Amino acid sequence: MTLDDLLRWAAWFLLASWAFFALRIGLYTAELPARERARALRGILLGLVTVAIGWSFIGIVFLSIGLGVIFPTITMIGAPLSCPAPGQFELFSQGYSYKPGQHGTVREFYCRLPGGERETVTFLTLLYAGLIYSALLTTLTMWAGRFGLRILVLKPAAPGPSDRRPGATARPSTSARSSRTGSLESRLRDLKALHEAGLIDDGTYQARQLEILRDP
Repeated sequence: MTLDDLLRWAAWFLLASWAFFALRIGLYTAELPARERARALRGILLGLVTVAIGWSFIGIVFLSIGLGVIFPTITMIGAPLSCPAPGQFELFSQGYSYKPGQHGTVREFYCRLPGGERETVTFLTLLYAGLIYSALLTTLTMWAGRFGLRILVLKPAAPGPSDRRPGATARPSTSARSSRTGSLESRLRDLKALHEAGLIDDGTYQARQLEILRDP
């Protein structure tokens, strides 16, 4: 399989996955009351952006740049984008010694154009490879969440009587209790949406759930 074929399969995987996630998110929000849909979507999008930023840092800094220096083939997936056909992608490696007994290796990526000119595409290759890995990792995270295969979703334990705020003996009026219940349900629903989407783990979900129940 060539690098172009690998990149093409990765693109189809990302396209099909995110079309499926968009459908799942649309069906999920459609089941919510109209006044809650915008808030639920904002929570989901905020979680997605947070996850994407985290995986982008890991994909670019650790995978593409960090491991790419040691194993240059890792970054080759970005070659079809940094040096598209009819250009010819080239890897240049040269060892050097900066101190007696200490050696290093310089690696550069070049794109040889049909006219014979050679351009340096090291930065672009590392950047494209990191973004591709980031997109794949973000997509795999989504597949593991509620809108994918539900691998990371576990049923949280229901709060028991011990979770109630101590000393709260006074009973609020009916209108105040109704207003507080509506706000509490809304906050718990948003928190549950983030958890079911796989954007927060079980420990964070249960801890935040207890905070909301104790201080509604």
